[in-house]
Order: sequence, then C-alpha cells, then structure tokens
Amino acid sequence: MINALQLQTDNYKNLVKELIGKSIISVNYYEIDRDKPYWDKGDHHSLDYGLEIEMNDSQTYYFIWDKEFIQYDMKFAKGEIQQEFSVGVGKHLITDSKWNNLLGEKIVSVETIWINCSINGDKKHYPETIKLHFKNNKSIWISAVEIRENITPYMADHVSVFFDEMTMRKYNVLTENEL
Repeated sequence: MINALQLQTDNYKNLVKELIGKSIISVNYYEIDRDKPYWDKGDHHSLDYGLEIEMNDSQTYYFIWDKEFIQYDMKFAKGEIQQEFSVGVGKHLITDSKWNNLLGEKIVSVETIWINCSINGDKKHYPETIKLHFKNNKSIWISAVEIRENITPYMADHVSVFFDEMTMRKYNVLTENEL
C-alpha cells in the first residue's frame, strides 16, 4: 500500500518526467519587486522567485521555491507561474547566452534530487534540485538554494540555475554521489 507521502513524491517525479522528449523554446525569469534584474551571477543565475519555461508543444511549466514538502523546497508545476502571485513580481524574457545552446534542444532525461533531513526529530524528504539533460549532451540544474559569498549553500527563498557540473561542485550544492 502506498502512503500519502509516497504518492505525493511519485506524482512530483511523474510531472517532471513529462519534460522528456520536449524542447524549451523560451524562458522567463521572475523576481520580486525588482526594477532591474539581479539574477546574473556570472557562473550561475539566482532568482528570488522563480522561472517559467515554454515548451515546443505549447505547454508551460514553472519552478519556484515553495513549501509543499518542507519550507523552501523546489516546486515544479504545469501552467503559468502567474497563478502563484498577484503583484510585485517582475518578468524578464531571458536571452542570456547560457540558455542559447539549450533552447530548441530535446530533453532526453530528467532527474529530481531529493534531500533527506530531520527537523525536531521528524524525518523529512523534499525535492531540492531538478536536472534536465539535453540531446546535445548539455545539462542544467534548477535548485532551491541560495549562493552567498563564503557561506555554504542553503535552502532559501531562491531558485538558482546552474549550467555545468563544475559550478555545482564549486558551490558544493550537491555531493559527489548526487551528481
């Protein structure tokens, strides 16, 4: 018999798997109350709200930090991100070169990276990072973590996008066995 948490986990993984075989045709970044975008950190992108991807089949999906499993987990959902907020979020169509070699490329595999933790003795299991791997052998990691100078990455009200494994290692976002 499947318990409620297992069913919730399976539903999450199955939704992410819907991306396999599709191509991203556009990306929008969303930030809270920003006149000017601050997401470009050089080797990764950091958003204080989330991002939305439009696919070649006209479906739209989004990634935001949330609290479905635990505070500051990675929410992945089908639909437009605007259903999550009312005002105060700035939209930025992304034409950044880091996305250029991914747009139009077929997604060939996906992976949801789950973190196990204990809060006040209560064991928790939550999605922190979603990895998309493309036909051109490129990958991106979309993670509910914030990177700050000289501080270990931590779960936060942020979504970070990493475009290569080396950057993931540099910031210790994932352990060796999670990559």
